Amino acid sequence: MKNIKPTKSICPECLTAIDATIYEDDGKVFIKKDCPEHGHYQELYWSDYDQYMRAEKLRYEGDGMYNPRTEKKNGCPYDCGICPEHKSHTALAIIDVTNRCNLTCPVCFANAAAAGYVYEPTKEQITGMLENLRANKPVAATALQFSGESRPYEKTFSTLFEQQRSLALATLKLIRTGFDFPRALNTVSNSKKQESVQSTSSSTD
Repeated sequence: MKNIKPTKSICPECLTAIDATIYEDDGKVFIKKDCPEHGHYQELYWSDYDQYMRAEKLRYEGDGMYNPRTEKKNGCPYDCGICPEHKSHTALAIIDVTNRCNLTCPVCFANAAAAGYVYEPTKEQITGMLENLRANKPVAATALQFSGESRPYEKTFSTLFEQQRSLALATLKLIRTGFDFPRALNTVSNSKKQESVQSTSSSTD
């Protein structure tokens, strides 16, 4: 076992920011931390040490955003949004067009259909989000992802796609289940001004 580097993390119980250590053991990478109140935690961080070190070579800490959206009040990770302490700009922006879903997949990173309420921002609200992403300085968001799985999502996508193109947000991704993905692709193809769309399914057929 060898230590790789110290870092900061949070206690999964009380969410207090605490010191942590990233270390290698038996070809895998783990993170360990101790909360004064809730004790010791150790979790698998990367399943392959060599791949972790390869990724570390590509890691770069920038200068942050020139126009952050929140103020520094409680420190990282409590002021995110993007806060003044953030070291990078938005690389991939994700906009949840709806949280509706006809599935309950246990591995869904968005935990779709489990919120207990319907979240569907209006077209005006989504337009405001897109304009906000375009206004990021020194670099606007380089990629945009619309996420959601319902009929309303399909009906409004063409309009959202046009808005995305008009603001010159470079890459667009679709995230939805694979069961009706062909219909989603047809929705994309019907957009007359389509230039480049990268479509990604969240499940395999």
